[in-house]
Parts: sequence; structure tokens; C-alpha cells
Amino acid sequence: TKAEGWLQGFVTCTTFTTWNHGFQWDSTNPELDLFAHGDEEAGGCKAKAPPKAPPKVDEDGSLSAELQAQLRAGDPDNEGIVYPRIAEISLLGALGCGRWLIELLLEEFESADSPYEYVVTQATDGSIPFYERMGFVGVGAV
Repeated sequence: TKAEGWLQGFVTCTTFTTWNHGFQWDSTNPELDLFAHGDEEAGGCKAKAPPKAPPKVDEDGSLSAELQAQLRAGDPDNEGIVYPRIAEISLLGALGCGRWLIELLLEEFESADSPYEYVVTQATDGSIPFYERMGFVGVGAV
């Protein structure tokens, strides 16, 4: 329990792989609606919530261009298309220790012997602020 100082959580890491023939990193694709910040009125509702900071996104597409330029190889019908310089992480049930777990991985990835140059994750809407505080930026993938 929290009172006893216990922590619970898991983080997984793998080399980013996709099984989609047409996968692309593309933050500027208008179909993604990556830049919609929820500014539109909802159904005539007059109550106003406190303004939220807009999500941190790859607005000029430079990060998605770097990701798209990464070395990749493989067959999407078999082992998948593997991006050997991109790590994909998933944080699971990290009650009170998520920041610590992510920091451990990022520290490892920054070492000279790490094979990874980039780190990606698939964040839920509710977890986006957490990942932004950790330095992550929204990038479009189609």
C-alpha cells in the first residue's frame, strides 16, 4: 500500500516493429488531427473548464521526418518491419513509480552502448501529460 511505501509497476521495452505495409511517421498528415487542441465548443455547453495547455506535438514534422528516415528492414507478413534504432516502451500499472521506471530506461538508452537513438510509446489520452513531463512529444503515425 501507499502507506507502507510499496510501489507497483512494470515497464516493457522492445525494438519498434510494425506489421503494416504502409506505415509512415508523418506528423503533418491532416487526417491525424494532431493539432486539434479541443478549442471547439461542445454541443452548446456554456460551462468552461480551466484552459488546458495544448499537447506538445511535432508541429513542423521534423521529428516524424527523422523517424521516417530511420533504417528499417523486414517483412510485414512475417517478422514485421523492424526499426533497430527506435525503442518502444510500455508502462503498465505504475502506481507511484512510473516516472522512476521511465527515467531508468531513458538513462540506459542514453548510454554509449545503447542501440537506440529514439524512444516511442503509444500513450492514452489520460497519460499524455505524464509522458510530456518526461520529455516526450506527440508524433503522427499513419
